Amino acid sequence: MDVLTHILDTVRLKSSLYCRSELGSPWGLHFTQHPCAVFHVLYQGAGCVRIKDDSSPMPLHAGDVVLLPGGEEHSILETANAPVFHHLRLDQWGECALMRWSNNPTAVLLCGTFDFEHPEMLPLLKQLPRVLHIPYTAGCTLSQVLALMAAEAEAERPAKQVVLRRLADILFIQIIQRWVEIEGVDHCGWLGALHDPIIEEALKLIHTQPQQPWTVASLARAVACSRSSFAARFRVRVGEAPMEYLTRWRMQRAALLLSAQPSPQISEVAAQVGYSSAAAFSKAFKRQIGMAPKAYRR
Repeated sequence: MDVLTHILDTVRLKSSLYCRSELGSPWGLHFTQHPCAVFHVLYQGAGCVRIKDDSSPMPLHAGDVVLLPGGEEHSILETANAPVFHHLRLDQWGECALMRWSNNPTAVLLCGTFDFEHPEMLPLLKQLPRVLHIPYTAGCTLSQVLALMAAEAEAERPAKQVVLRRLADILFIQIIQRWVEIEGVDHCGWLGALHDPIIEEALKLIHTQPQQPWTVASLARAVACSRSSFAARFRVRVGEAPMEYLTRWRMQRAALLLSAQPSPQISEVAAQVGYSSAAAFSKAFKRQIGMAPKAYRR
């Protein structure tokens, strides 16, 4: 299993498509802040997206995808001066709503969210820009997924919501993969590190075997690299030192274990994340999370 698959299984992605809107000229929709990542697909038509506190709108064309990792307040508009319906919430019409704003639509917009049960365990969310713009590319897998979503959103079939949720899950992965292709691996932080075979292997060991007594030297040996070269390469690719990354992942895993029902003993959690004593684990957990494990569990 690759690292991104392992993490996505851990964070438990929950995607939703909230509405398919048919819009007639001139049109503009303003969305309030949302607590999780938001996406829009301008399936037909042309327009632009404007983020709050940013005066310069980003042009959009038919088939383009926009992802706002922080769910920031924003507007999707036909033109920069178009009249706007203000203070809309993505979930105000329920899931999979079909909104016909005009009898003569000139644009079709799909709107939805990507939510995670444990977003703090997904490093890439902190490294993504405020807005990701993925231009339409004919024939690519992403465009095929969008076509399926648009068709399913318009259809009235049993289990429609389930199909759209699954397609939205796929859409998230496709957006991230396509963004890395567009930006280049050297400009994508943690995601780019997954394309470095040495660092990717080290990350795989950290994520799948956090209970091992890893050191910089032992990780370097495991990936057949010198200690100094590995440490420098890891910091450049990932953005932090190997032991800092390992500790943070261990504490995030520990937080997940402590919130489980039934919750294991503190000593058991400590052992599962690589600490030989509950005292050493508790000290590290409080330093990283801000409270003791017992308090966190309560």
